[in-house]
Amino acid sequence: MLAVPAPDTTAGYRAGEYRSDGPSSHTDHRAMDYFRAHWSPADRAQSRVTDIRSVGGYLRIYTNLPESAHNSRTAVVLCERGMDYLRAAGAARRVVFVHARFGGNGNPVLANILGPSDRSCTLTHPAPG
Repeated sequence: MLAVPAPDTTAGYRAGEYRSDGPSSHTDHRAMDYFRAHWSPADRAQSRVTDIRSVGGYLRIYTNLPESAHNSRTAVVLCERGMDYLRAAGAARRVVFVHARFGGNGNPVLANILGPSDRSCTLTHPAPG
């Protein structure tokens, strides 16, 4: 069973560390290693991952996908893979967010699973604009 690292908080972030266009001091290396071990970098969905962080008890998968890719097949697949990782890690509460690349709206959510009552990685709350 994999150990899920203690949640980070946003306290202490320096300007620019909200960007997630690559690994940072907040990268969840266990999750990154899990993704690399299970999916090839040549895999279409895997090639979109720029960083994975465990923040506030949530798994956040950052991508280079555009904001318009909400509920795209790639975003949903990455969300499902995040759930696979959390199951393998033995996480009791499984929450996954897949984020778009950094832009004017920060890193918008493209797909998510919000807990045990959420059965699909498709973005439903709030409904995409």
